[in-house]
Amino acid sequence: MRAVNEQPTDSAPIPAASTPPSRRRGRRVLAICAGLALVLAALVALTPVILTSIDWPELVFDLSEQLKDTPEGLFPDKQVRVRLALSRGRNSDYELRARGTLLGWPFSAMAAIDLDSRWFAVTAHAQAQLKLGSSALALTARVDADTSGAWQADVELPPTALTERDPLLADLLARANLADVTNLAFDGRLSLTAHAERTQEVPVPKWTARGRLQDFNATFTTGGQNVAVANLRLPFGAAGLADHVDISPIFLRADRIDAAGFTLTEPFASLRATERALLVTEAGAGCCGGDIRLYSLFLDLSRLNVGLTLFVDGIDTGEALQHLNGFSGEASGRLHGRIPVRLVNGRRVKLQDAYLSSVPGEVGNLRLRDATPITRNLAAAGVDAATQDNLARALANLDYTVLRLALRPEENGEERGKLALEIKIEGTAASGGVTVPVSLTVTFHDDIERLINTGLKITNRNKRP
Repeated sequence: MRAVNEQPTDSAPIPAASTPPSRRRGRRVLAICAGLALVLAALVALTPVILTSIDWPELVFDLSEQLKDTPEGLFPDKQVRVRLALSRGRNSDYELRARGTLLGWPFSAMAAIDLDSRWFAVTAHAQAQLKLGSSALALTARVDADTSGAWQADVELPPTALTERDPLLADLLARANLADVTNLAFDGRLSLTAHAERTQEVPVPKWTARGRLQDFNATFTTGGQNVAVANLRLPFGAAGLADHVDISPIFLRADRIDAAGFTLTEPFASLRATERALLVTEAGAGCCGGDIRLYSLFLDLSRLNVGLTLFVDGIDTGEALQHLNGFSGEASGRLHGRIPVRLVNGRRVKLQDAYLSSVPGEVGNLRLRDATPITRNLAAAGVDAATQDNLARALANLDYTVLRLALRPEENGEERGKLALEIKIEGTAASGGVTVPVSLTVTFHDDIERLINTGLKITNRNKRP
């Protein structure tokens, strides 16, 4: 027999290759990402429910520091209190409603908000309206913001009618110290636009604001004098970056101002303001047929003590003399001069050394129907009755070459420091075919504030200590 050499057979299975560790980690990462995606999706889906279910607490902002320089009593409540309510919107993703008080005044606001989500970045667009109680003043705004911290906002107050009966303005006037102002009535229109933004390139707020008061008319009484303002126009504006503020130049105009017996036509003022001071670069108006001007007046708003000089040019002599109490007559010619004025504590306007003089080389005419105020002073100075009578007849028809009115302080006696009015007249008078030269200087030591019927005295009935 032939032997057969058989090889042994191994029936055990061949072991399989093991899974690499990197593949196992990849599967875990995919599982975690899938879980996070599910959680984020759930959060996004539930966000409207979460946000609209929150009972938002009252928010309180204290503005005492920002309003520390405002007049006492004007803002007794210097806080802003807000309660928010968020709900799903009908025509937008959300509606945000706010109610509360702004410096003591009730306000309400509503904003329609739309959200745009892209790759974990959210952009919000909102349109809002703010109303202050029942006041006609209502602001509209549009705000765009994103999760990078950038935002921009536009605010507008369309031309809105103003009167002293508006609840907000009436409350402000009641709080202001206007005890010496009575019978106040006004109307006009106020408009305002503002833009603010914060960008990644400029990570602080940058803003501009422009406004205009127009068609403004007002009447009131102060110090026993009636005042009327017709068609005042006042544009204003400011710009800021972070805490820095620049106030735009102000150009005030009006058609007419009637005050203290004077009518000012086309009054104007060019102003530059800071937070605490006011610079009047130029101001003026037509008055008594001529012009008055002032220049470079610096006014400290915290003190209201200031001296200024009015420059007078070409005013009508007859109109100017009508403001002398007791003047009875007519006059022609023109006057020019300067009138220094001092404002004391913002309460009183006092005249200082001042003069009005006829234009050299020009001849005017003076016709006094009653020369008693002049002859009375001459009598006190010892002038005889016959001379007084002759002078009264001369002043009834006098062609003058010099007419000068000057205020100067008294220098002697108990009247020291008070004002005296000196009138100087030179010219010729024709009577019965005879021409008589006249040269006259009369000084009035009477109550000048009574004698000069200008009403340039502003009194405050509630005197401060």
